Amino acid sequence: MKILSWNVNGIKARLDAINRLIETVDPDIMCFQKVRIKGESMFVTIPGYMGWLGPMEDGLFGGVSTYIKDGFKLEFEKQGIPVPEWLLNTTCISVLNLDDFFLVNAYFPYANAANEDFIKIRQQWDYELHDFIVKLSGRKPVVLCGDLNIVAEDIDAWDGKSVKNAGCFFPWEHRNFDSMVKAAGLIDSYRYLNPGKREYTYFVQNRPEYREANQGHRIDYFLVSEEILPNVVQSTILTDIKDTDSSPILLEIEIS
Repeated sequence: MKILSWNVNGIKARLDAINRLIETVDPDIMCFQKVRIKGESMFVTIPGYMGWLGPMEDGLFGGVSTYIKDGFKLEFEKQGIPVPEWLLNTTCISVLNLDDFFLVNAYFPYANAANEDFIKIRQQWDYELHDFIVKLSGRKPVVLCGDLNIVAEDIDAWDGKSVKNAGCFFPWEHRNFDSMVKAAGLIDSYRYLNPGKREYTYFVQNRPEYREANQGHRIDYFLVSEEILPNVVQSTILTDIKDTDSSPILLEIEIS
């Protein structure tokens, strides 16, 4: 199974790039963040894929959407997934209850230091998501993907500084992130397979010289439960896709 994740920053503007990715990567599932669609046009058709109807509103953070390849057989548990109402209301999360694992497509709200309200939203998000992901991981393995707006380690920052007083770098963000990862038994699949590699998924918007100089940050992840880590074939950053300030990431995993 191949799972693609990408902060598209407007899905309608990225359809050409998405179609190129489909031709070259052939993903089974596509997870998009900041889709920025609303109202009657909330569903965007992608040929060959079924859109999973999750929260897709154009709110503060742009919403997320998930697409599954036509004909791809998936088994779902009969019981539903009790996603906390606060998390649903952020329109930043979509959950697929697959037979082998839960797939969580998420956009972690950006902790904008210039706005105290955004700080509070991120702190509440961290609290709510921590408990939710831990509960999911108690039922079966989890794959959590998306733009998580955290620079997890020094190697994930081009300048080698992952902790400072700014969004994606705050010490409290690191404490919350590390606590969730540890409590849920999640592993950063990219860093596990590429322990010394310096590749990044985010570059300063409208400044192509930063991408050319490889001066970016890695804030997009595939976090997987430790028990299914042996099934991970690859976890990569598609650095050749330069249609936005964010690069897509790809996870290939063998499942039964």
